[in-house]
Amino acid sequence: MKEIIERILEKLNTLEKEDFYTEYESNNKKYNYITDFIKTLFGQEGEKLGYESAAHENRFAYKDFEYNEREWMFDFVWYKMSDTNDQVMLSVPLVLESELSNKSFGGLKVDFDKLLVASDSDKVFVTSYDYRNEEELKKKEEYIQKAINNYNSFKADETLYLIIWDENDTGKFYFKEFKKQ
Repeated sequence: MKEIIERILEKLNTLEKEDFYTEYESNNKKYNYITDFIKTLFGQEGEKLGYESAAHENRFAYKDFEYNEREWMFDFVWYKMSDTNDQVMLSVPLVLESELSNKSFGGLKVDFDKLLVASDSDKVFVTSYDYRNEEELKKKEEYIQKAINNYNSFKADETLYLIIWDENDTGKFYFKEFKKQ
């Protein structure tokens, strides 16, 4: 998963080169453009691995990628269905939640906790922060670690990936890995 996230971050860190960027800027930099692009990038990566994906919408259908289904419990998922046996669910290897517009701790708290219930799935949370408020980011990171450490079903070999958008200073994306300590 780490390699996939690194590939996605490479593309995210050159957003201004993407076709939609002018539209994003002309629409008051609405966060849903970035969120939709992130989900599309994860969808494309999952498709390469043979997974189907589910998410709310695909603003970027022109990128030759369509979600297989609408949004489920999470903002985005990869899933695998049986080719036989009445299309039963085989696995959900990735779940993703994103909250870019609300940079506060409360913005994280609203969606983060449900990631914990996704056993046997890679977990990704996407957030943004304002470099002028480093304490807010630190509070989020401390909460994530505390939640993982205390959640009984989070296994020692699981990893949660936090993708962070430094929107106001560098404009770059980076990520941190969290494991049970």
